[in-house]
Amino acid sequence: MFETTILGACPAEEDTAQLGRARDFDRLNRLEVDCYQAALTAHYGPPSAGASFIRHCSNHDFGRYTELALRFNPKNEAEAAYAAFVGEGLARWFHGGFTPPVEYPDSASPMIRHADLAAAIRSAISIMRPPFPEGERMITNLRANYPDAVPA
Repeated sequence: MFETTILGACPAEEDTAQLGRARDFDRLNRLEVDCYQAALTAHYGPPSAGASFIRHCSNHDFGRYTELALRFNPKNEAEAAYAAFVGEGLARWFHGGFTPPVEYPDSASPMIRHADLAAAIRSAISIMRPPFPEGERMITNLRANYPDAVPA
């Protein structure tokens, strides 16, 4: 039996694309969720074997939105421990070594800072260089889990 913990579309204290307001919502939502998964992976490491990040979609009056979730077996000690750990999430993008992939000076005019996940990861790696606390561990997590996005 598996459980799913919804982690959100981005760090808890950050702005995110607003369904029904942001132009190109689907693209922005996907980018933010992908970047949030990478930021969580950088900060907490990848899910333990058997657990996995998934996309959780929900319907709203204005359309469909996606959030990041973790699927895990609560009877597996390692998976349950990781779920409790990563369930804390991140408050801000910089806690995962990232800058916001999109900024919202107002809800209708987003400013895209990273065209895609690979660009966001490259930016994060450049930020995490020393003296960033725990930067080496976070870079190692990104390199191991996103080899196509990370320069050698």
